[in-house]
Amino acid sequence: LKLVQDPAFKGKRVSTTNGKELQHTKCIKCGQCTLVCPTKALREKDAVDDVRAVLQNPGNKIITCEVAPAIRVNLADALGMPAGTVITGKLVTALKKLGFTHVFDTNWGADMTIVEEASELVSRIKNNETLPMFTSCCPAWINYVEESAPKLIPHLSTVKSPMGMLAATLRNDFAKLQKVKPQDIYHVAIMPCTAKKDEIERKQLYTKDGVKETDKVVTTRELAQWIKDAKINLKSLPDTPFDSVYGESTGAGTIFCNSGGVMEAAIRSAYKFYTGHEMKDVNVPAVRGVQDGIKYAVVDFDGLPIHFAVAQGIANAMNLIKKIENKDPAVKDLKFIEVMACPGGCVCGGGSTRAKTKKAMQKRVDAVYELDREMPERVSHKNHELNECYDRTYEGHYFSHSAHHDLHTHHKPQVY
Repeated sequence: LKLVQDPAFKGKRVSTTNGKELQHTKCIKCGQCTLVCPTKALREKDAVDDVRAVLQNPGNKIITCEVAPAIRVNLADALGMPAGTVITGKLVTALKKLGFTHVFDTNWGADMTIVEEASELVSRIKNNETLPMFTSCCPAWINYVEESAPKLIPHLSTVKSPMGMLAATLRNDFAKLQKVKPQDIYHVAIMPCTAKKDEIERKQLYTKDGVKETDKVVTTRELAQWIKDAKINLKSLPDTPFDSVYGESTGAGTIFCNSGGVMEAAIRSAYKFYTGHEMKDVNVPAVRGVQDGIKYAVVDFDGLPIHFAVAQGIANAMNLIKKIENKDPAVKDLKFIEVMACPGGCVCGGGSTRAKTKKAMQKRVDAVYELDREMPERVSHKNHELNECYDRTYEGHYFSHSAHHDLHTHHKPQVY
């Protein structure tokens, strides 16, 4: 962005560098600019009015929403509560009061992403296919690859993001359970990320009949203002559980919103899929933390050392890619790389309120790992509701033909 002279305004206005609309530039839509804009003039396109209109006049629509793992943590300080406060049950209650008939957990979709992504990684390792493999969950990172580094596309995992996973399953599995047509579901995703608004417009994320899998995305900031406008006192609300069928999750799905969380979750299941037995200690502290821009880990898969890396922020990802291209010995054995555009991960995403201090950011991150420690199951492949869904709809096993059809996508270069 830059300031340009505009005769119509008899002064200067903010414009993109090439003078085109932001959508037609190499902006990756991460939203970090909205967190630092001193005037708050930069922000996402608000979807609340559109969603509210459907809630007030649903017709024959089943109104559903899903809640990203970050929201149960970063909504708290957006509403004046201490940073790191976990408000999961109260959040579900608030969404029901706003009019959603079904409130599902994106953590369920995160568990689905992991079992597919870990299966894909193990397949690539065993079959000597394109490596290193990069995660594909962060839409801003995907935008960067397609716009500025298309040669990396073969290295991207083909799995959809957790939001995309759950939305696709709703249009297929849930529609059948409810005995309705896929288009009779109106689905809203509550996300910490502005790039998710861009992601849902991808033609790859429409059904074969042309139905958008996710109708609208509402960010943390939008939801916080919506709750205020509705005069809902979140603190005073009772706790309500997520709706069943897509309400169960594991610790692995929970940590998705932290930088390093996708990688750690994937390691937990990939280890099982490769070796045939569970990790004795599922904690991978080497990939945790908000301090280091690039983190490395090595995990022994029954005698085979598997090297992993995590990059937070596109600048750090670019540095890591440069090391790989230059055949730096330090990265030559990497098999799997996680990239998140937002420093700290989705819990500090561009659609959330800015963490006021580094200590507040750390409290958000710590709260997520505490949730993981408290979960009865901490590996994605032990999500019982998830496995029941695979039995119903995806041939009873991960990485099946039908799973690949619904739950995987493709990427292509974008030229502006």
